[in-house]
Amino acid sequence: MRSFLQRHWFLVGLVVLIPSAITAAQSGASSALIQTVDAVPTSYCTAAILFLMAVTLNSGRLFDSLRRPAPVFTACAVNQLAIPVLCLPLLALQKSADMKVGLLIAASVPCTMAAASVWTRRAGGNDAVSLLVTLITNGLCFVVTPAWMTLGATWFNTADTASQLQFSDLMLKLTLAALCPAIIGQCLRLSVHIRTYVDAHKTSFSNVAQAIILTLVFISAFRGGLKFGQDGMSNGVRHLEFAGVWLSVIGLHLSGMGIAWLSSGWLRFHDADRAACAIAGSQKTLPIGILVSQATGLPFSLLPILLYHASQLFIDTWIADRLNRRIAGTPKKPLAK
Repeated sequence: MRSFLQRHWFLVGLVVLIPSAITAAQSGASSALIQTVDAVPTSYCTAAILFLMAVTLNSGRLFDSLRRPAPVFTACAVNQLAIPVLCLPLLALQKSADMKVGLLIAASVPCTMAAASVWTRRAGGNDAVSLLVTLITNGLCFVVTPAWMTLGATWFNTADTASQLQFSDLMLKLTLAALCPAIIGQCLRLSVHIRTYVDAHKTSFSNVAQAIILTLVFISAFRGGLKFGQDGMSNGVRHLEFAGVWLSVIGLHLSGMGIAWLSSGWLRFHDADRAACAIAGSQKTLPIGILVSQATGLPFSLLPILLYHASQLFIDTWIADRLNRRIAGTPKKPLAK
């Protein structure tokens, strides 16, 4: 049991924290607990995660990924084009306006800002690729996400949120929470002493990053439980519809991962780059999904992105561990150009 917990402590944490947070929120959470959760600076937590990933990231690998950008572009194309396209026919299967617009939100938001690099590293993949995918997709989300939402409103009768998003505020938050920590982390690596220290404790830094992610998962699940409880989610959504949208987001995630893995193999990328493409290309971020959901005025539209985010954490933890064993036993090959 001790060995199991050492190897799978993060997965166990997810299993325990998500239902615990939702249960605590819906069973009459105390005002003190609500205030404590609200007081946690989630943007600072996200910044800390990205800083921990960036400061332990070999700068040479980052520049090498910039010189050979094919894996980055492949993952971005899957994340921002392939997954939204795959989502469109699934919209017709959703029975309510909330689930329909919520599914499109889940498909069109960018790659998650922190977890992609954590899971790529867990898989033994090229985390420089995942970091660049994170920065690029989040940098383009001010155009890409509203464009998909507008397309949905025009052709699939979903809610139009393009005119309601505050692009300048969103850009500032993403710059402070994602871009700045990555730059600071890489700048600190210019010091030989700091670089030597963090390289010697790389596993510890990654574990701290995963622990912070668990904190954010608990907070998101708790807030989701509060919102669903206030809006009558337990009585307002039928079990069949709930299961349908859950299967839809899992299908989108696995399809995106499969497309990225197969296409990167066809392009003859190294397995480390293929792992990064599969993970970063298929993951979606929760904070921007919540922001867009709030702009729709449809309270239940939050459900699909919450289910997508929670599902990808479980699925990718399992897949990353298996990719790690595959990559560890694969002879090194020249990187694809």
